[in-house]
Amino acid sequence: MNIKHFLEKLTDNWPVKALCFVLSCVIYFFHQVSLLETKTFSVPLEVRKEGNMIPVSGLEKEKFIKVKVRTKREQIPLISEKDFSAYVDISSKTKEGSWTFPVSVSISEKMIELDLDPLEITATPDNLKFDIQKKSLKQVPVVSKVYGIPAHGYKALSVHLEPSHVFLVGPQFMLDEINEINVGSVNIENSDIPVSKILKAVNTNAYISILDDPHIKAYVPIVSEAMVKELPDVEIKFNSLPDEFAVSGDAMKISLTIEGNVIDIEKFRMKNLSVYADLSFITEPGVYTVPVIIELSPAYSLVQSSLEEVEITVVKKEEKNTENINVNAENGGSV
Repeated sequence: MNIKHFLEKLTDNWPVKALCFVLSCVIYFFHQVSLLETKTFSVPLEVRKEGNMIPVSGLEKEKFIKVKVRTKREQIPLISEKDFSAYVDISSKTKEGSWTFPVSVSISEKMIELDLDPLEITATPDNLKFDIQKKSLKQVPVVSKVYGIPAHGYKALSVHLEPSHVFLVGPQFMLDEINEINVGSVNIENSDIPVSKILKAVNTNAYISILDDPHIKAYVPIVSEAMVKELPDVEIKFNSLPDEFAVSGDAMKISLTIEGNVIDIEKFRMKNLSVYADLSFITEPGVYTVPVIIELSPAYSLVQSSLEEVEITVVKKEEKNTENINVNAENGGSV
């Protein structure tokens, strides 16, 4: 077949042949379309602001972006919303004002490795309008609440937070309204040892961001609670007096105030206390002023005593017996 004959065959009845070709293309196109499926994901919107500007309005309208994916039906189950990141980038802007920014969508490494074909991705809306202003910086203290009641006999001291302050970045007029940042609470219910907890700064304003790590270490000291106890009319013992002597007169008593932690005070017994005067130095009868010695178990301390020293009369035991005989004779008694 020569070229002339081929061209004659090709152009013979060409309108019909052209129509058939177009119809075959249309059929092929719709067949391919029938093999595709569309799925829409709701993806959180991220605002990238690496420059000196920050949005002051518009974020509350669009917190999520609808990402529509179109690909082969059998490939749809391989995709999830975690495979997409939707963002607008305002980093390049250097002037305050109202600007429109395109919405960009990036895909995960997993989707890149899957190499899906065909793959169509569209974002709705595809652009957003923000009012932007210059960034400002402010340092504010962090605060935490402590709740619960420690174990019996213990008390909680003030919570210690580390770091005690955080830096906030945002529009100046919004930062002016923030005086502190809450980092959560610490439960000390029934605790008898210090309580530590890692908390996180709570920021509910989309236009404000925390510059540093928002994690805060909270430490609540739990210490023994002090308690005092009154000890009235405690008898003073006279120790180490030579055998030939005696102390004349009625028993001497002292009142004491002691202190300890609640649990130890509740367990206090008189065996934990010694109150005495050391008379070992006495060698003859007479009137003496001697210091009162107070000894407590290590769990207790002395707060106050009604006496620091006492005056005593020391006599020989024979003299004491004679005095008793004379008293009995005067009263008509017998020996």
